[in-house]
Amino acid sequence: MRKIQYTIIALIFVILVSSSEFVITKYKDSLLHELEITEHTQLSSRALALQSVIDRNFNMMVSLEAYVNANYLQNKDDKEVMEYIASLYLGAQGSTFNLIIAPNGVMKFVYPLQGNESIYNWDLMKDPRANVQKQISRALQTKKMTMDGPFQLLQGINGLVARKPIYQEGVFWGFVSVGVNLDQLLVEAGIKNRDTEDLQISIRNPGEHAFYGDDSIFQENPMIATIEHTDIKWELAEQPQASAVQSINRQIILIRISFMLVLLIGLIFILYILRQRDKLRRAVNERTQELQFANEDLTAVNEELLAGQQELHDSTKRLLESEQMLSYMAYHDVLTGIHNRAHFQMILKEQIVHNEINRTSLAMLFFDLDNFKMINDSHGHHMGDLMLQEVANRIGQSNLSYHTFARFGGDEFAILLEDCPNEKEIQVFCEQLIDILKPPCLLLNRSFFISASIGIVQYPYGGVTWEALLKNADIAMYIAKKESGSSYSFFNQQMAMNSLSKLEMGNHLRQSLDRNELEIVYQPQVDCLLGKIIGVEALLRWNHTTKGYISPADFIPLAEEIGTIASIGEWVLRGACKQMKAWHSTTVEPLAISVNLSVKQLNDERFVDKVKQILEETGLEAKYLEMEITENFAMQDEQLDALSKLRGLGIAISVDDFGTHYSSLSYLKRFPVTKIKLDQSFVRGVQTDDKDRAMIKAIISVANSFQLQIIAEGVETEEQAGFLVANGCSQIQGYYFYRPMTSEQVLPMLQECLQNKLAFLESNPAGHIQ
Repeated sequence: MRKIQYTIIALIFVILVSSSEFVITKYKDSLLHELEITEHTQLSSRALALQSVIDRNFNMMVSLEAYVNANYLQNKDDKEVMEYIASLYLGAQGSTFNLIIAPNGVMKFVYPLQGNESIYNWDLMKDPRANVQKQISRALQTKKMTMDGPFQLLQGINGLVARKPIYQEGVFWGFVSVGVNLDQLLVEAGIKNRDTEDLQISIRNPGEHAFYGDDSIFQENPMIATIEHTDIKWELAEQPQASAVQSINRQIILIRISFMLVLLIGLIFILYILRQRDKLRRAVNERTQELQFANEDLTAVNEELLAGQQELHDSTKRLLESEQMLSYMAYHDVLTGIHNRAHFQMILKEQIVHNEINRTSLAMLFFDLDNFKMINDSHGHHMGDLMLQEVANRIGQSNLSYHTFARFGGDEFAILLEDCPNEKEIQVFCEQLIDILKPPCLLLNRSFFISASIGIVQYPYGGVTWEALLKNADIAMYIAKKESGSSYSFFNQQMAMNSLSKLEMGNHLRQSLDRNELEIVYQPQVDCLLGKIIGVEALLRWNHTTKGYISPADFIPLAEEIGTIASIGEWVLRGACKQMKAWHSTTVEPLAISVNLSVKQLNDERFVDKVKQILEETGLEAKYLEMEITENFAMQDEQLDALSKLRGLGIAISVDDFGTHYSSLSYLKRFPVTKIKLDQSFVRGVQTDDKDRAMIKAIISVANSFQLQIIAEGVETEEQAGFLVANGCSQIQGYYFYRPMTSEQVLPMLQECLQNKLAFLESNPAGHIQ
């Protein structure tokens, strides 16, 4: 029997050793595979970053081309042209080396001139370099932008050059070009810096030697990523770091040794137990045989008593475990394992009493995670739970000195501090807490960044009861989140007053439609060259019953925050469409109505259907409706899809306050935009600020390049109107022509003659009324 047992144990030991070796080998393969995937992902990321930097530097070619094609060189002295090129160059802040306009191939306009003296007035058509002549020939044949490089420039640096021929009325005019410093380009793309010194990266043109890094890397079966430009192609190659492979091998060796030690210790322990069990079995058998005949009845009774005792013991143990579990769950958070809200409130009550007796200091920090809802919505609640556990682990394992740390629910946490008599110590604690959360969090092979908004309340200045402390800490946290996020704010009584006032204002705003407090006013839009009104913008006003008119800048963000913007926006859209349809029956030429659209309205899946229904109810044709995007935050793809559907109905889409918030050239590329609205902040600086004038010219040039309409708002003076018209923006909206007015006041204005207001066109050769 013992031989069979030992044989079975030996067989099990062999199976465990074989199985463990198989599992460890598979685990090593998975680690190597994961390393390869990680390295390949990082290489692709570097290639994408390099592609993006190249595109961003050469995107200035569009502005140069638009500037030349718009005939801005005519009647302009060299200084004005150089100022425009300088504004483009200084605004780039990249690795661009120079910007050049070369009429007839002669580099007449070069910025910056310092460092580029060797190419000033250089004739490209007579350039002796073969690669330059090849690029020029290719550009003249294709009439498109061409790129060449990297190669040694005349300035003595290694760089890239993009050139595009300019044709005016089918006749070759000259070139515009952008030069880029290769070394600065690689630094800007994050490839050439201290963080990548240990990486084995090389870059080459296909079939040629590497122009960056060791060319031998391409011969060692590397990971390769490809970058394609206008007419050239680069290959990036990278070898995994040897230190990472060595680390995996060391880890596998450590695991193998540890497992073998565990098996060996287990085998020794089992053999020892078997030996002791055999001894015990022999002793028990001998003793049992001695007492069996004399004590059969006693043994039976004793066995029953033992069974009953064991059952009672097991029942008692289960009750104790259940009691301990219930006690634990009552005061601990199930997800993170830290204390919960009930425990924190109990401790806070005790500490308030303790402070009253001992006159010690007490502070409470209440914080939640910024943009946590976005993680749950985009990646699922499981990913959100992992992030909450990561936050609890980081703070729990940190060296921060605190009394109690608890999770209140959702992404809300609280920390209780003792003996913090001044705000400076609390500020230091908050800075340390924010720094602990700063490093990226790797969850399921995805990197996430965590930040928190912290509200701080001190006892007794922020409240003398635990309820007041919790409420006021929550108010302070909201202020911190509203200001910037990833910050902290101390509670004061003004916050409580503002919070109450905001609550009252929000409640009143919810009832504003029922109380008929909301009004729609209209501001005409004028085309100076046509000499007439071409459209009307509908503007919302709130006439509060006790406070009078409240600025839209105050109540529109509040409506978006409390979720009433959708119903208010629908009310404005219906009223504006109905009014414009009524005007169409009295005007000779039908006008368009422009209505502001909050980005949050696009979150409603039924929004497009609601717009269709309103157009059907009012009878207004879609081509007479224009929606202005009020950009409070960057748009998502779902919202862009809704805009595309609106554009498909025939509704015009304009970007309001272009260039002041999230809008950029990418908006014009991705959005179905038909019009740009020039923000009044630029218009105000026309008479005093050279940068505002240059910005206006650039935006007008961009609009012309993208074949978009452009209108300026906030025009208040004749000088502003004259400058805008002279530079290509004839559509104007502002107090210079009309203030916002009621529907009854608008109708007479539609018949009003604008000749007096347009007198400034007489001094402008390009300005005339059709």
